Amino acid sequence: MRLGGPARLAALATALTGVLVLACGGPSDETRIRALLEEATVRAEKRDIAGLRELFAAEYRDFQGRDADGTLRLVKDHLDRYRGVVLHLLGARVGEIGTDGVASVECEIAMSHGAAEVLRKLIRFTGEYYRFRMEVRRAGPAEWRFTYAEWESIGLEGLFPESLDVLRKLFPGL
Repeated sequence: MRLGGPARLAALATALTGVLVLACGGPSDETRIRALLEEATVRAEKRDIAGLRELFAAEYRDFQGRDADGTLRLVKDHLDRYRGVVLHLLGARVGEIGTDGVASVECEIAMSHGAAEVLRKLIRFTGEYYRFRMEVRRAGPAEWRFTYAEWESIGLEGLFPESLDVLRKLFPGL
């Protein structure tokens, strides 16, 4: 069967639409994982522990064996000790996603609080730096959850190059 005129144009438009949908199928997994990191940072800064809890998988454990509730108690205790906590997600590196739907992630966060946050603009104090090594698991077509985390305090000289780039944008002249 040979299509002519309007029918040919309609078939071509349908085929092109299908190709575009497949090619532009929404955010990539890496983009969604980065969004999870950003969301966790925002929720922690806002002291939204219940909201933060939603981002953890049921099987979550940290490097010291704490489950999600134990880790969140640690976060809450830290936030309760300091006023005006400000968090900046710096660099993030997302590894390959395994056939089991698990990906490894490394990210760095700058944290400042209270008087340090007020002074940071005056003296270019950018806070403390932490590197997180995590695993995240696909929890649905467009959702990811934390399944493991470990963290350590690091110095400015130990930051990823991309983290330094973010800091330089936040604090020109650093």
